[in-house]
Amino acid sequence: MTRPTLIALTEPEGLNVLVADDNPASLRGLELAVRSLGHSCAVACDGLEAWDMHQANRADVILADWNMPGLSGIELCRRVRLEAHGAYTHFIFVTGKTEKVHFIEGMHAGADDYITKPVDLDELEARLEVSRRAVLIRRLGDANSSALRRKSDHNSRIARIDPLTGVSNRLELKEDLEALASRVRLRPYSAAICDIDSFKAYNDCFGHLAGDDILRRVAQTIRAGLRQSDGFYRYGGEEFLAILPEQSLAEAAAGIDRVRHEVEELRVIHAPAASMPFVTISAGIAELRSDSTGTIEDWLSRADTSLYRAKTLGRNRIVMDGGVEERAARRARSQSRVG
Repeated sequence: MTRPTLIALTEPEGLNVLVADDNPASLRGLELAVRSLGHSCAVACDGLEAWDMHQANRADVILADWNMPGLSGIELCRRVRLEAHGAYTHFIFVTGKTEKVHFIEGMHAGADDYITKPVDLDELEARLEVSRRAVLIRRLGDANSSALRRKSDHNSRIARIDPLTGVSNRLELKEDLEALASRVRLRPYSAAICDIDSFKAYNDCFGHLAGDDILRRVAQTIRAGLRQSDGFYRYGGEEFLAILPEQSLAEAAAGIDRVRHEVEELRVIHAPAASMPFVTISAGIAELRSDSTGTIEDWLSRADTSLYRAKTLGRNRIVMDGGVEERAARRARSQSRVG
């Protein structure tokens, strides 16, 4: 059982205090008292000046007189409480008014405490200590909230990564496809489903640990060969899916054929039972345009059908939707080099 963390609330930590009072003697006396207790202190000679100073540099605690020209202490308190942003500021009235009705009015306006003049230093120290503890708890709470948000963001990202290969998983694919459905009206997309040829034979010959290593190496090789804007996901088993925005069928075929060649150039010895001497991939490619009538599922199904054709034609090749085969990709790549 994990023990809870103990928070030492008694550790000294100075406050940022703002004192507002239109009486120069009271203002100077409170400033000296606050500083003698180990806190920083700013002073304002009326409510409006205090408000401007608080806006420029938020105070942890405001000590305010009740009656001040321009903006009274009660109106200053209400303004502070109406703020919809920022950390909570403790508001303490320091006034000669002793009637209970004023105390209640101040509390209704949002004040946290009430000290009567003349101010007793011990009483002021006690009230500021209460404020200090509350501010410390708030700061710790803000720090914990930030840490929790960072942890939540980290966990959210981890949940969308395939732990074996380090590329995006089906959860991220699902979310990206949902977002893509609204964007496809503006630009074409191509999808390429890539599969490691005769992967079962490799696993059977060299074992699953070696198979896992090949999955990682092939995934990282394909990812490195794609553009940063391309989506890349582990689709299942030894299959990977690349989502290629703003690429026509021929452009996507040329790019994926280049990636296919880079995988072959790894020169990883394949199992004797495989038809290829080295580990290779096959890929099926389909295009989804803004004027397409099919669904996202139809689009991926066409890419999968093209992958199946690449397998039946001998593997280590790419096939485009509609039966256009590897030579079309090579022709597109050659034309791009000439251009």
